[in-house]
Amino acid sequence: MNAMGFGVQLLEREKCCGVPLIANGFHKKAKANAEFNLRNLEAAVDRYDAPILSTSSSCALTLKEEYPNVLKVDNGKVAEKIQYATRFLLKAFMNGDMPKRMKPLNLKIVYHTPCHLDKAGGALYSIELLRMIPGVEVVVLDNQCCGLAGTYGFKTENYETSVSIGEKLFKQIKSSNADFAVTDCEACKWQIEENTGLETLHPISLLAMALA
Repeated sequence: MNAMGFGVQLLEREKCCGVPLIANGFHKKAKANAEFNLRNLEAAVDRYDAPILSTSSSCALTLKEEYPNVLKVDNGKVAEKIQYATRFLLKAFMNGDMPKRMKPLNLKIVYHTPCHLDKAGGALYSIELLRMIPGVEVVVLDNQCCGLAGTYGFKTENYETSVSIGEKLFKQIKSSNADFAVTDCEACKWQIEENTGLETLHPISLLAMALA
């Protein structure tokens, strides 16, 4: 962001967005997190009047959509400010606000679309941003769930099912001869790395590698 001329202000106080709590039925705890986060987001918007960016596809969807629709917490004061980071970056690139210098990476990457980002219609922004990095060959994988499904695959009783769900995806990645896998979701990253052995990056990490 700094290389593109944007200042960044981290939130002084925040808690987990609550998506793991929602997924496991702890809505009361998730609602408490949501109310805490919104107080701090509203204060930040009042002070800076700036976009609110998340680098997690799941968090962005939760902050924007699941707070009002699942937890019944009103985020109306900040909802229009919340964006997933690659959407913001791609729009900036298209408006000419690219980093002044980027070096060719000469890499082949395979891109996996996380389920939450797919639901939010945001995968295109990540894919097009990756294609704008010099010297990167982008292969978009078939849209197959990695199998982790949030916290589902972390549970001992679900582990084998989780891996079997992701097996088609893992085979695609293993046969790709790629230098890296890329995905926007932390959980997908862990699942892919564990089951393919291929280092898996966030799109913004790859972008940062290209900064001269």
